[in-house]
Formats: sequence, structure tokens, C-alpha cells
Amino acid sequence: MKKQLNLICILIFFFVGLSLVPTIYMMCNGFVDGFKAGVSQTEKAHEQGENSMDILSPVALNLWPKSLTSASDKVFNQKDQKWYSSSQIKTLVWVDSKKMGLVRFGGLLTLIGLFFIAKAIIQFYKLINAINHEVIFDWANVRRLNLIGRNLLISFVAMQAYMITNYWMASHLFELEGYQHNYWCDFQSMGLIMGLIALLVARIFAIGLQMKEEQELTI
Repeated sequence: MKKQLNLICILIFFFVGLSLVPTIYMMCNGFVDGFKAGVSQTEKAHEQGENSMDILSPVALNLWPKSLTSASDKVFNQKDQKWYSSSQIKTLVWVDSKKMGLVRFGGLLTLIGLFFIAKAIIQFYKLINAINHEVIFDWANVRRLNLIGRNLLISFVAMQAYMITNYWMASHLFELEGYQHNYWCDFQSMGLIMGLIALLVARIFAIGLQMKEEQELTI
């Protein structure tokens, strides 16, 4: 039983870590590209003798074609050297940071989300470690499950807060012919589902412990 439990836990750790790879990659890549762009703009402004410069920040456009029967764009396929009709779903556009508002602090919201995911993973490790030591139906495990659920929900809220602000800003700054902005293309409910499941399991554990204590008192 313990081997099966440990195998399942290893798979959970692996796939949770795998789900974080795109976010971490985008953050690191965005930081490096932003740093290089900032240095380049600073050098250009210095060479031109300008006292101020325009700092560019990325805005993610989550798009959906107004009609799936027509494609408003084209892509060039280097495999066969031909142009193909296409429709964009997600596009990154660089705009003046002065127009960005709260979206400029989106990286902070993402870091907060990752921080609470890390806290949830630590609590999950403590839970599995306790179960491996045959401490299962215990109030400490209930608290750990509650913490896992709350941390995942906070992470979900932080991530979606960034998505919502980015969507709001993008819809106010851009209007593209043949496209409409679509928030649901970027909606990720896995953190919400996992958090609610953790809280549900915590509640089941708590009910079981309460029933056990009541039976012990009647005896």
C-alpha cells in the first residue's frame, strides 16, 4: 500500500511541477528579454541625448476569430515554401508602459501565485510523510489539507487576477479586424479544482475524526 501511495505522490509531484514549467519559462524568458530591451533602450536614449525614454511592456492578446469560416492572417511554411491561411489565438504585443496601468505589476501577482503553490507542495510533502509514518486520521493532517486547499485557492486567485487585468487592458488598447478578445482562452481552473478537492478531503477527515471521538466518549 505504501509503495502505491508513494508512486501516486511521485506522479502528483511530477505533473504539478510539469504544469509550472510554462509559467516559469515565460517569467524567466520575459525577465531576460525585458532586461535586454531595457539596456538597449537606455543605450539608445543615451546616444541620442534624451532625458527620458519609452519603456515597453508586453500585453498578451487572447484572441478568437469572429468567424471560423474565414482566416484573416497568413503564415509562411518554410518546409514547403508556401503561405497558409491562419487565425491567431494568442499574440504578444509590446506597448508603452505608461499605457499599461496595473498590468505592469502582473509579474508580482505571478510570483505570489508561485509562492503559494510552493507552500502547498511543502504541506503536501508533510502530509505524505505523516501517512508513511502511519499517522493518517489526525487533526494535524486536517490542518495540512486545509492549508493545501487555501494555498492553491490563493494561487489561483493571484494568477487569474493577472489574467483579468491583462484581458481588461488588452481589450481597451486593441481592436483587431476579424477578431474578438476572449478571456476564456487563458482561463486555468486546475488550481481551483485541486484546492476545492483538498478542502473537501479535509472536511471528510474532520467528520471522520469527530465521529471517532464521539464513539470513544460513548464507550
